[in-house]
Amino acid sequence: MLKYAGARLARTGFIGVVLIVLVIAVGLQPQQLISWATSRHYHALFAEAGGLAPGNDVKVSGVTMGTVTDVTLDRGKALVDFSLNSSVRLGTDTTAHIRTGTVLGARMLTLEPAGPESMQTADTIPLSRTSSPYSLTNAVSDFTTNTAGTDTATLTQSLDTLSDTIDRMAPQLGPTFDGLTRISQTLNGRNESLASLLQSAADVTGILSERSTQVNTLLLNANDLLGVLNQRRYAIVTLLANTSALSQQLSGLVADNEKELAPTLEKLNSVTAMLEKNRDNIAQALKGLAKYQVTQGESVSNGFYYNAFVGNLIPSQTLQPFLDYAFGFRRGVNAGQPPDNAGPRAEFPFPRNGIPGGSR
Repeated sequence: MLKYAGARLARTGFIGVVLIVLVIAVGLQPQQLISWATSRHYHALFAEAGGLAPGNDVKVSGVTMGTVTDVTLDRGKALVDFSLNSSVRLGTDTTAHIRTGTVLGARMLTLEPAGPESMQTADTIPLSRTSSPYSLTNAVSDFTTNTAGTDTATLTQSLDTLSDTIDRMAPQLGPTFDGLTRISQTLNGRNESLASLLQSAADVTGILSERSTQVNTLLLNANDLLGVLNQRRYAIVTLLANTSALSQQLSGLVADNEKELAPTLEKLNSVTAMLEKNRDNIAQALKGLAKYQVTQGESVSNGFYYNAFVGNLIPSQTLQPFLDYAFGFRRGVNAGQPPDNAGPRAEFPFPRNGIPGGSR
């Protein structure tokens, strides 16, 4: 029973210590813990470290995305370990460079992602894709070497020659510098105009930026219009080609049937010439034909007989009663009809109803 209680107490104490450590760690460095949990670790091999130290920033496209964790020596080369945010994708052709980050000379590691495939965690960027900053020691050494090999006598002679040449060219250089002075004064006098021009250019740029959607739509519509015009051009070219082929076929047809068509065309030409010769007569005939058609229509409009009117004659209605009594006809008295049943008045020369083929 005592052993069981002791084991239980030890387990509770261990859990409490772990919880206290976690609380302290989270309270002191939560950002580092989150970064450590979500970051990926890579390596890069440099010819020299160039002042790079753990804690320096790792930047991608000018944005800090990680930190340098360690710098060690590996077979005479500087092996740099760094952690990077997991959201950054490094390709298999990624390059690394050690550069100056501040005016005081603080170093930083910059990455340029490239390549079709992604690097795996713990991969190393080889020496062929890294570059180190130019150190002051190398610069002084190169300067000493170049200075030691300089011929001072030749350099002195060259400087003397240059001085003499400048002295001789002084009269010509004076107007040149005067011209440069006047140009500078002119630019200074046009400062307000240049400022106004630049302001107008800025306004135009702002308007174009605000109307970028409309400009983009206009360009797209212009592309559609060019596509339609291209289609119409192709249709027109095809039509012209077909028309040319048709004309060639017609030319061949006319050439093949020239003997048969020649007499017909000659007769057609003679008929056309005759019609042109009698054009005025035909026009006059058409005018008379129009009058004849109108008169003919009025004459036969009441039936299948002609109505005619002769002027300056005594009307037949005045002589009708005398003719009825002279020939023995009675108005309204027909055969087999009573006297009160009045029929139509007889008209001369038809004794009953005056209509050819009418009922008697």
